[in-house]
Amino acid sequence: MLRTLLLVPVFAALVGCQGLGRPDDVDSPIVGLRCLILAGKQPFERENLRYIERYAGHGSAKCKVALGKMYEEGGYGVDQDLGKARVLFAESAALDPSMNVLLGQMAERGEGEPVDYAKARDLYQRSGKSAALPLARLMAQGKGGSQDIPGALTLYLDTTRYVGDDAWKAMDSLRKEGHPLNEAQATRFRQVWLKGFLKEQNRRLFVREVLEAVNASGQDKSVTLTYRFTSDSGTPQVTLTKGSGDANVDAWIMKAAVRISLRDSAPLTDETGKLEIVSPLTVRVQEISGRVWGICGRKPCG
Repeated sequence: MLRTLLLVPVFAALVGCQGLGRPDDVDSPIVGLRCLILAGKQPFERENLRYIERYAGHGSAKCKVALGKMYEEGGYGVDQDLGKARVLFAESAALDPSMNVLLGQMAERGEGEPVDYAKARDLYQRSGKSAALPLARLMAQGKGGSQDIPGALTLYLDTTRYVGDDAWKAMDSLRKEGHPLNEAQATRFRQVWLKGFLKEQNRRLFVREVLEAVNASGQDKSVTLTYRFTSDSGTPQVTLTKGSGDANVDAWIMKAAVRISLRDSAPLTDETGKLEIVSPLTVRVQEISGRVWGICGRKPCG
């Protein structure tokens, strides 16, 4: 009887510390994010490992991924064990198909198994958008299946969020190697490129010096700029084709406009190899906040 009674406080302490049931917050995005952060935190703390193991064991997909990465790399309180990592990634993928990308990476790199591009390609396809870039790369290289550059270009363009991101660079590299875009791809290219150009124009033109010049004039100012691009450059020749009537405003607008550039992201052009964009703009009198940058960013121009 005494032996049973002595176990009661120990059992209660274990229940209070870890809990035997499934935590109510196991499916919370915050828990998953915390597991991913704790997995790489240095210096290593065993309490962090226990937290990750607990939530992984109760079915958190992100915590399974975090624990799997720890076993994949080793040195975070666990010995490297690629077999355990693969099991955890598979369990995570069963809960969230996008996590198949991790299994695809192991197959492509040959981690704990022979390199298998066909398997990697299949797993990337199961992952959806999260694995679009590695899948497109294998398609372009003809690894794990037939070479499919048009398919790779479509995947890159569908995944691109803005000019200059990884998907855009991969797509543009294929294009510059001489692989043409079809009509749908060209339309998507122009949409993304134009959006990037307009963002760059706004970033460069609506700066402190231009706004101060307009405010000093006491009224809104309208101008028209013409940009002339060539097929091999994202930096245009800029012309002020219609001034505002205020020399000071026009001067500052041109000083800002010549800094507009999409660098090596050239536009699609017609057979002449040129593209002209006519852009009417209005700069309004407005209050200038401390967050408005100058022509050269936070620092004065040299």
